[in-house]
Amino acid sequence: MSNYTTTAFKTLLAQQVYNLLDSQSNAYLPASRQNNMYFVIGQQTPWNAGSENVPTPSQTPRQLFDFYKKAIAAKKISYNNTSFVIPRRDWASGTVYRQYDCVCNLLDTYMDFYVRNSYDQVFKCLYNNKSSASTDEPIVSLSTTSLEEPFIKTSDGYKWKYMYTISSVQKQKFMTSEWMPVYSNKFVSAAAINGSIDVIDITNSGNNYIDGNLQGIISVVGDGTGAILKANVSSGHVIDVIIQDRGRDYTTANLVFTDISGGTGSSAAGTVKIVPQNGHGYDAIFELYSKTLMITLDMTDEDGVIPTDNDFRQTFLLHNPQKYGSSELAEDDVYTLYSKLKVSPGIGSFYKDEIIYQGDTLNNSSFSAEVISFDNIANELYINNIKGSLQTNLTIKGLTTGAIRVAVSATQPTLKPYSGKILHVLNKLPTQRDVDQTDKFRFLLSF
Repeated sequence: MSNYTTTAFKTLLAQQVYNLLDSQSNAYLPASRQNNMYFVIGQQTPWNAGSENVPTPSQTPRQLFDFYKKAIAAKKISYNNTSFVIPRRDWASGTVYRQYDCVCNLLDTYMDFYVRNSYDQVFKCLYNNKSSASTDEPIVSLSTTSLEEPFIKTSDGYKWKYMYTISSVQKQKFMTSEWMPVYSNKFVSAAAINGSIDVIDITNSGNNYIDGNLQGIISVVGDGTGAILKANVSSGHVIDVIIQDRGRDYTTANLVFTDISGGTGSSAAGTVKIVPQNGHGYDAIFELYSKTLMITLDMTDEDGVIPTDNDFRQTFLLHNPQKYGSSELAEDDVYTLYSKLKVSPGIGSFYKDEIIYQGDTLNNSSFSAEVISFDNIANELYINNIKGSLQTNLTIKGLTTGAIRVAVSATQPTLKPYSGKILHVLNKLPTQRDVDQTDKFRFLLSF
């Protein structure tokens, strides 16, 4: 027994996750079926007692709880900030590109059947002129080129199918040195024909056919209908096939060459390139075998909600967390996972990343936490990784600085700890934030 999971299944899984991000659909769903996704940052302290040897995350129960304990803040992921992406392939002269029909069993290794040109137009290669090098960059003028055309032919003999153009907004959000966005152009999709005959590869030009540029010597034997093909014959050889009607619904098609009455031509042969389901250009995401989502978001000071004077080393994707103190799903743009501790004026200032505690020593403390940030003007501590229970009106000590203050009051997180499901975790080197800048984050989900 043998089996095979198609790339389409992986694309479909990515599509399901993509659909989860459409929060507007929640209005039409019962609470049990609603979906909200959040991007969480955390782990402000160095990984290994001051070193930065990034550990591999795991999903043991203890580790999953630690992700929450060391989290800082969560920001909602919007549908508009997510895109299917494919490996970036910029057209380069002298490259032999693969034909689309030759890559289906090579997808884990080869993705060189499509290109992005210098105008951010994306094409897939339908015919590579018998494995010749590409020397003429494919370009279309959308004001003069009909999207109903099955392909454009460049001077090097290549035939390219225009798929879509990457917009400036998409380029800024989703294009990197390694990845580029992919989507289906609605006009190209509407022009696609299921089972059409778009490309013929002449495998033998034959001999002694009667010359003419529209010779009716080709018949199509297959399971579709409507295809009309003519031959361009020169010096007795079939040098090209002119497709007058692409037909439709062909899943198999063979060509029969019969010279016109009185002719003696023979031996011409050609191969029909079968199109994907629904036709070339109908669904670029499936046709270009995208199985990866890129999620981007901008994180700013958020009006002082998220401290910016410390770095972080961990991000994770969180599905359907709840608001603090309730079972109601979180739906706002930003939530905190830290506690904010008001302290009295006192001796010294606490420093970021240090441990604070209540008790004679840290070892016998009744309460301890890690400092994310300390506002020395407002006398407010932002803390996480809390152990034990805070007692107000008792002193708090800084393990590193020796600072001493009295705990006045505590403000709880706005997101319920340990709620929701962690779907994806990334451990990384520290990212330093800045109050005056917008931090742009990108992360990939591949299936």
